[in-house]
Formats: sequence, C-alpha cells, structure tokens
Amino acid sequence: MIIRHENKICSFILILFATMMSPHAFAQIRDVSVGVGVYKPLYNGVGGDVTVTAGYGQFSSSGLGFRAGLQWTSSVAKVDHAFGAPVAFAWRSPSRTASERLHSGAAGTMRGYGYPSLEGAAGSLLAGFLMNLFSDVEFYAGVTPGWISGASSPKSTTYQGSKVEEKWTEKRSPFFLTLDAGMCINYSIWRFDVKLMPAFHFDPLGSLCRRAEPAGTEMPLRWFFSFSGGLAYRF
Repeated sequence: MIIRHENKICSFILILFATMMSPHAFAQIRDVSVGVGVYKPLYNGVGGDVTVTAGYGQFSSSGLGFRAGLQWTSSVAKVDHAFGAPVAFAWRSPSRTASERLHSGAAGTMRGYGYPSLEGAAGSLLAGFLMNLFSDVEFYAGVTPGWISGASSPKSTTYQGSKVEEKWTEKRSPFFLTLDAGMCINYSIWRFDVKLMPAFHFDPLGSLCRRAEPAGTEMPLRWFFSFSGGLAYRF
C-alpha cells in the first residue's frame, strides 16, 4: 500500500516540477539561498534538531513563483539523517521602497510606549522597529519528498517507582513526504536578502512512529514545525 502511494506521489511531483520549469512561466526575479534552523515534531517530549537548506527561487512580475531545493536534518525524533527535496509554489509581495520601510519601522516603534519600565519600552521599541523594516513577505505551499537513512532511535528508559517504561521512535519506512506551508520575511540589502522562515509540515504517510512499552502505545509523528534563518542572493 505504501509503495503504491509513493509511486503516485513521485509521479505527481515530477509533473509539478516540469510544469514549473517552463521557460515562459517565470522570468523576472531569481535567487539562490542557504538557511539554517530547527526542525521539531509538535509532540510533548520529542525534541528537535538542526536543519540545513539550500534552494533556488524564481518569480514573475506578478509575484507568483516557485522554489526548489535540498534539505538535510541532523535527526528527526532521534532518527538520524533525513534528506529532502522541497518543491513549492510561492507568492511574494511587491518590494517596498526604502522610505516605505523606514516609515513602517517608525510606526512600529509606537507600540513600545506605555510600558512601565524603561527596559521593557526600549526592547519593544527596538523589536517593533526591526520587525517592520522588512522589504517583502513570501507565502508558499508545497511538498518535500525525502529519505531517512538512520535506523530507529535507541530506547530511552524511565523509572516511576517500581514501573519501568521504554520509549523510542520507530522508522516504519525510509521514504517520507511532508505537505508544507509557511512564510518568509525578507530584509533586502542591495542584492542580498536576510530571511526569516517559519513553516508547518504534515506527513500523511506517518513514516515515523513514537512507541512506548509495556503500555504498547504508538503515536505516528505527522505534524512538524521549522524555523530557519538564511541568506539569499537575487539576480
């Protein structure tokens, strides 16, 4: 059953990527980027780890575009080395001029007033100014097919009085697929973009499962969150 789903998903991804690579589709803005961040399952007691990405993006004058790249995550729920190839449709807002960004930053500092302490007000003023200096915002949705090379995680043992419990993450399949949705806040300096990228990810295949013994419980890990910072070069 999983193999049939994998074949259909791979065919869909190839068709999607071929469509996006049409030379007449996007021809205005291109960039290459690298990013480093944290990738974490959204479950209590399951930690996150480092993720590294490298990608390419292309956008039309209307703001519509696509992104494709490569991703490596050190471990997912203590299962080592996940390699992915994210592909996504995206929309990028029009870039704001320097004067628009400064005016927005100045307006953002107004939220700092009213704090009882000088430290609180200063921190809010600075945060409001910096968060409103962005040049454009990007929203995207796509898929990440990939491969997990590591084995199931080692068992961890906890003791509660006379009770002993073992927990671990079982790798049900080396192949994984996530449905991705996120945004990217860009701060432009000449041709460079400093990027902040929060995103949510859903794995419909349930390739990883959290298990506990002797209770015999199992919980597929389907929801994940990532937050990365990066640098891009536009050309």
